[in-house]
Amino acid sequence: MTGGTADAPRTSRRRILAGVTATLLTPTITTCGLISGPPPHQFTLTPVTDFPRGLPRVNWSLVVDEPTAARQIDTSRIALMSGPFRVEYYADVEWTDSAPAMVQLLLIQSFQNTGRLPVVAPTRQTLATDFLLLSNLRKFQVENDASGEPQATVVLEATLLRMPRRTPVATARFEKATPVGSKSTETVTTAFDTSLDDVMRRVVDWTLQQGRMAAAAR
Repeated sequence: MTGGTADAPRTSRRRILAGVTATLLTPTITTCGLISGPPPHQFTLTPVTDFPRGLPRVNWSLVVDEPTAARQIDTSRIALMSGPFRVEYYADVEWTDSAPAMVQLLLIQSFQNTGRLPVVAPTRQTLATDFLLLSNLRKFQVENDASGEPQATVVLEATLLRMPRRTPVATARFEKATPVGSKSTETVTTAFDTSLDDVMRRVVDWTLQQGRMAAAAR
C-alpha cells in the first residue's frame, strides 16, 4: 500500500539552528580519520502541525520505534547520491541528530500535534502500549531524478503492530521527492522539510485509520 497523492510544496518551515545564511553546499566524499576545520553548521526539520479533516480520535496508546536505516543514511551527515552506487555527503553541514533519530522524534511530535491520541511515546520509555509503529527509512537523501535534476527524497516503510503479541495490522510505503532548485543550504533543507512533512502527515493519518479499524475489530 502506498500513501496518497503528494501535497504541493509548502512554504519554508525549517529552523536553521546555526543562524547560517544561504551559503553553497559542497558535496564531499566521506573519509576515515579526524575531520579538521570548524564544526559543521547544524540543521533540524519540523514536525507536522496541520492534518486532513476527519482525522479520527482514538483511545489507544502508541509507541513509535526509531526507524531502521542503511548505514549510509544512519548518520547526521546529509547524504547525496552521485549515481546509483556512490554516496557523498555535503561538507560543513549536518542534521542535529542521526536521520533515523530525528525522524522518530518528529513523528512523535507530529502524532502529539494531532491531539487525537491519549499517549504517544518512544520505545525507550518502555511503557505498556496498544500499538507499536515500526518503520524503515529507505531513503533520506538528495538524488537525481530521471532527467538528472536533484531532489530531496524521503522514503519510509511503516508497519503497525498490535500489542502485546506484536500482531501485524498493516504495512505501507510512503515517499516524497521535492526538487532542489539550488545548492544553497536554505533550498536543500527546505526541500527535505517539504518531503518529510508530506511523508509524516500520511503516516500519521494511515496509522490512526489502521489502528482504529484494528481496535474496533478486536
